[in-house]
Amino acid sequence: MYGNRGVINVPWHQHRHGARFDRPFPSMSRPECIGVCSIDARRDYVDDASGASYLVGPPWPPLPIDLNAGIEDVIRKSTDFATKDLEFVLLYIRHHKEQLLRRRHSDPHAFTLDTDFVTLRGILRQIMCMQYEWNREFRIKATRLNGTIYMAKEETPEQRLESESMTRGQLDMCSWGFKFEQYVTSKEAQGKPVTDVPVNEAEEFMAMFRGQLAGLRLLFGAEMDCVVSKEPVDFKDPKVLDSLKFVELKTSAHNMNHKQLRSFDNYKSANWWSQSFLVGIQTIYAGLRDSRGLVQEIKEYDVRSLARNKPWSPSAMAWFLEQFLRKLKELLVALDDPLAVVQVTFRDRMANYEVLRGPEHQILPDWYREMLKTE
Repeated sequence: MYGNRGVINVPWHQHRHGARFDRPFPSMSRPECIGVCSIDARRDYVDDASGASYLVGPPWPPLPIDLNAGIEDVIRKSTDFATKDLEFVLLYIRHHKEQLLRRRHSDPHAFTLDTDFVTLRGILRQIMCMQYEWNREFRIKATRLNGTIYMAKEETPEQRLESESMTRGQLDMCSWGFKFEQYVTSKEAQGKPVTDVPVNEAEEFMAMFRGQLAGLRLLFGAEMDCVVSKEPVDFKDPKVLDSLKFVELKTSAHNMNHKQLRSFDNYKSANWWSQSFLVGIQTIYAGLRDSRGLVQEIKEYDVRSLARNKPWSPSAMAWFLEQFLRKLKELLVALDDPLAVVQVTFRDRMANYEVLRGPEHQILPDWYREMLKTE
């Protein structure tokens, strides 16, 4: 019996940092890219690949690369974005409803998706890493409509205050990653990077992926940095989509000290691995920069090798995600209320939930609920 408040029991203690973890990896399908969309400079949804970029290099631009170039003109992304990110996935579903929606067997007057969960890759990644970053706070909202569970990230008041209190130096450091992308990507296949225009952090290129984790069907959107191709890509061709080679672009410290190396091995590498693994990315290119924001080296990381000799376990991370999703599904099925929103807060090795009702808590817009009803 589930109450309006409680704890979702997940395997926090299944694996200790540095210990062996012998449980085999859960069954997981290869992530399938089924489509793409873009988010423009005004944060509006665009149902095409206009936001896509192509990798330029190797060979790379001459080093060092100055990540502070033009930083005074950077256009930053609004901090009020968490629930909106889920709405971009919902808009993709609306634009491709003939492909994705089907009538419910139990209710011919309603449509459903042939999936258990709809969410963002970033949410799945953060859940996978929570057992190793248990001192961090993370909050999501989830609701179940016509058999499918939707999950959106929710900022806590403390996180919002932290975001609003960031110094200019902290904001600039966040912008370095976007500037690095500008130096090593192009809008055209075999084109040249354009680095003399302001970086707009609001722009995104999103791919939609479908996959299964231990029988749980997932549909999720993921922001993609760039694609590797010497020829222009036809993003509307399903066969092309399924064979696309995406790569991830990162920035990190150059010549890391002992503390930075320990942090990378314990935490950052787990985030890099899970983020890439969820969408089948095999290669990460990292711009290694000094404290002044100058990239001194561009290093290639093989995603499979990234997981070797680390204190964290890919298998334990996948099982943690599977257990959380299964328990969340059990809770929402038991509630059996399409207007109930479950807010889950991960903190101090606890996953506390609260059932919320009322229009101010909804993560699904009215237009989406109406779309899932037949005329």
